[in-house]
Amino acid sequence: MSESLDTRPTYRAVLAVREARWPFLGSCLARMSFAVLPLALLLLIREATGSFAVAGLASGALSATLTLFAPARARLIDRKGSRFGLAWLTGLYLSGLTVLISLAEAGAATAVLLVAAAVAGAFAPPLGPTMRVLWAKILHRRQPLLHTAYALDSVTEEVVFTVGPLVAGGLIAVAAPLAAMIMVMALIAVGAVCFVLSAATDGPGSDASDEEHVRGSPLALPGIRTIVLAFGGVGLVVGALQIALPFLADQAGSPGAGGVLLALLSAGSAIGGLAYGRIRWRSSPTDRFVVLVIVFTLTVLPLCVIESPVRAGAFVFVVGLSLAPLFTTAYLLVNDLVAASKAAPTEANTWVSTANNGGYAAGSAVAGVLLGFRGPALTVTAAFLVSAAIVAVTVLRRRTLVPAPTHPAAEE
Repeated sequence: MSESLDTRPTYRAVLAVREARWPFLGSCLARMSFAVLPLALLLLIREATGSFAVAGLASGALSATLTLFAPARARLIDRKGSRFGLAWLTGLYLSGLTVLISLAEAGAATAVLLVAAAVAGAFAPPLGPTMRVLWAKILHRRQPLLHTAYALDSVTEEVVFTVGPLVAGGLIAVAAPLAAMIMVMALIAVGAVCFVLSAATDGPGSDASDEEHVRGSPLALPGIRTIVLAFGGVGLVVGALQIALPFLADQAGSPGAGGVLLALLSAGSAIGGLAYGRIRWRSSPTDRFVVLVIVFTLTVLPLCVIESPVRAGAFVFVVGLSLAPLFTTAYLLVNDLVAASKAAPTEANTWVSTANNGGYAAGSAVAGVLLGFRGPALTVTAAFLVSAAIVAVTVLRRRTLVPAPTHPAAEE
């Protein structure tokens, strides 16, 4: 195949890259595992203890450490290499889940279950961020394909986390929560094996264990901090919408429409990401990122005054169109900033999702409080104002997103 054909930004070209096939499959299986986990764990502990409260607390404990310790796990990958780091983390994570399941089935005390859940979550292997680093290493001579690969990665994650709860629910309906948890463990185990045993994982430059690649924390880079701030705001808006949209549907007398509205948000993101990844962009990732943050914020504005689920559905879909492109562009920027500074690449990628997840949790919590007092209009308006503030921050800090090759950690 000629170089011109090989570097066209198409998904077929990305999937034709042999070195990426097994690791990408492994990352997909791992993401499906994390998508199935919340419902499977919640219902397993509910069945074992008879209490949804205990189940919710245990699920929350696991989710909290999974998010809080994500940068530390990524730092391990950067310092020790993906093969070593993922193998150890996967083994400890699976052991933690096994202990948690055993304790639940044995009727352990609530405090013991919470500790076990928190310990298990602390070791969850970061196959998603590790795959994004590997994409950059594999495609370093085929840069036109990199933004397509990141778009594929973002869309895949969107689809997996939409389908995952449905898979969990279906399995629980025909079998039991324990079967769903066994599936969770099998998916992460097979996914890690696919990734760790791939030739690309230990190929030249495929691991970040070389000391020159981990000179400092990614948060020392002003550009990484700008991206983290932006995704904290984006996550907050999406988290608020995840609560406000079902509330809006319920108020209109159509509780079932809440699920449809959330599905439209995900569908918009997937379609936007697929379209974005096929375009050979001439503008810089910095310019696109700033524009996408502005577009995302503007598309949220109409939802501040809409009370009809039908009309909200159309605008929610439009909001979703910019989500996957935002993530795709952020990953490109992270790759450029890290390459210029020699900061830890896996940790840098992890901070994007950590900021998004943290914002999502905060947005969901605040929306839950505001909805009870002020309704969906004020709740979405508050989220929009936060997003508008993030636009201002991103525009003002735009220069930090431009890599400075001669300065490992540029000062603000």
